[in-house]
Amino acid sequence: MARILILTASIGEGHNTAARNIREALLAETGGIDSPCEVLVADPYTRTNPTVNKLVQKGYATAINRYPRAWKVVFELLSRRGVLEGMGPLLTELTTAVRELIAEFKPDVIASTYPVFAYLNTKIHKKKAGVPFFNVITDSTIINSVWYRWPTSGSLVADEATADALRAGGVPPDLIHILGFPVTMKFETLVPAAAPQDGQWKALFFPGGTAQNAVGTLEQLAKVPHLEITAVTGRRFKVHATMENAGLPRHGSLVGWTDEMPQLMASHQLFIGKAGGATVQEAIAAQIPFLVNHVVPGQEEGNIAMIEQTGIGALVTGAPRRIHDVVIGALANDAALWKTWRANLACLQKPSASRSIARFLLDRCPR
Repeated sequence: MARILILTASIGEGHNTAARNIREALLAETGGIDSPCEVLVADPYTRTNPTVNKLVQKGYATAINRYPRAWKVVFELLSRRGVLEGMGPLLTELTTAVRELIAEFKPDVIASTYPVFAYLNTKIHKKKAGVPFFNVITDSTIINSVWYRWPTSGSLVADEATADALRAGGVPPDLIHILGFPVTMKFETLVPAAAPQDGQWKALFFPGGTAQNAVGTLEQLAKVPHLEITAVTGRRFKVHATMENAGLPRHGSLVGWTDEMPQLMASHQLFIGKAGGATVQEAIAAQIPFLVNHVVPGQEEGNIAMIEQTGIGALVTGAPRRIHDVVIGALANDAALWKTWRANLACLQKPSASRSIARFLLDRCPR
């Protein structure tokens, strides 16, 4: 039986989303529950000090939503050689957790959707040959060097622009594999929403940033004629309460946590939110044009660059009024700009990328 360990981290949802989708595809490719493949998705952070782990998660969420410029400083520091390597004592528990997982599960292949584990893997094995280890890179176009500074068996990337970034960073071309981003296989059968025949458009809003920014955005969108908004707040309970108390959205519905994002993306014509790695790639799979109204400097700048370079949406940060003007412009002239975005999306989508990654990993299992 092939045994595949997928390492992830609950620091942002994108890493976990990618890991779960790869597991889903591995089981689908090998026969489901009774498959000859055992897959373990594990977050080594959960084996460390739970109090510190929760503080790290809370601190990350606070930084990207309230203090994005401060997070950019941290992001850029981590890209410098010697910074992460100098945190040895702080990573002792995490290194032990990864070592124990490998010893207990005895994987044939390891895939990681979080960059730090490649460094820890090299520490664990030192100069010895370990289990084949692959990074599944969840960012695009502009890549922090923590993803590729340490030797691995290969890097799995979403697109050619990301592959170019790795080559420029010194990664051997034969260790770079362009397989797409591991979105859920639900996108294989979902049909994207067409331009409405009755002129009633639907936008999906996933608020990033402060509650004040979310309220301002929804107030501007309420001024767009014939636009219905579905606002999804996820686990941002304070933002949800603020929007609910303000009676927003004016035209549409307010949703909390949901596991139906693929269906929601496929049933709406515009997505408005922050450019998280998984979210952008899901939007591409759903062929829904993406308007970025909140930026997390550093890690998401590459995703924004990809959106603009491929012509599948626009950056609309700044005064909330901008979102109103851009939406109006996208739907003007029989939605000419929106149709251009949609046509470009159709050329990029890879709804079966998780299957491609699953087959790649299975092919590297000796059993």
